[in-house]
Amino acid sequence: MKSLRKTIDILDYLSDVNRDVGVTELSLKLNLPKSTVHRILKDLLEYSIVEQEKDTSRYRMGLRLLKYSNSLLRSFDLRQIAKPILKKVCNETGETTFLTVWKNDQGFCIDSIFSSQNINTNLFVEIGREMPFHCTASSKVILANQPIEDIKRIISQEPLLRYTPNTRTEPKKLLEHLSEIKNKGFAICDEELEEGIKAIAAPIKNIKGKTIASITITGLVQRLSLNNIERLIKIVTDAATEISKRLGYNKFT
Repeated sequence: MKSLRKTIDILDYLSDVNRDVGVTELSLKLNLPKSTVHRILKDLLEYSIVEQEKDTSRYRMGLRLLKYSNSLLRSFDLRQIAKPILKKVCNETGETTFLTVWKNDQGFCIDSIFSSQNINTNLFVEIGREMPFHCTASSKVILANQPIEDIKRIISQEPLLRYTPNTRTEPKKLLEHLSEIKNKGFAICDEELEEGIKAIAAPIKNIKGKTIASITITGLVQRLSLNNIERLIKIVTDAATEISKRLGYNKFT
């Protein structure tokens, strides 16, 4: 096990510095004998776990690790990762909680938990439901975090349907609204799709920092009132941050 620990320490160091490294540096930084470092690197090199630059004899991470990382990333199922957090948010807020992904310039619900505290069937969000990008918190918060050229293209493609008096149907005003959403880090739908229904959503980012989904709570306007809104926003944004972390996102890298 000690040998495995030393091997992991070497791989961790190579990963952290993100450059070619020599045996002497590894020996000094990890407090290991040069002979030990050389032996471990020789074994790793044989299996392409590390690579050696011929001109400098320095080492870097090998392509075989990319194969392993791709396999790991494929195993990260968003629904599976988000499910326990959706349940937690639903329990904490007492509101219907759902997960939305972005596909073909639209948001689609891929998982939903209906709160037993809600008797209003309008608050049930079925899996597969399309979430209009201009009047739902779940899609607005994803769209707001896309490249600006994509946003402009999407909102100008076709007339924006008006569902309620609160629905934004002018592309210019919607663009300004989306900019505000991106700056705030969350979106609110205030009776824009259905009268009497309000929602709060926050963006979920993947390992590359791209917004790929959102987590949303939806409830009656009276329940998502000004007296309660700040607490609910924090619950939703914290949940989105947690899911993003589990997907490998780190805002400091």
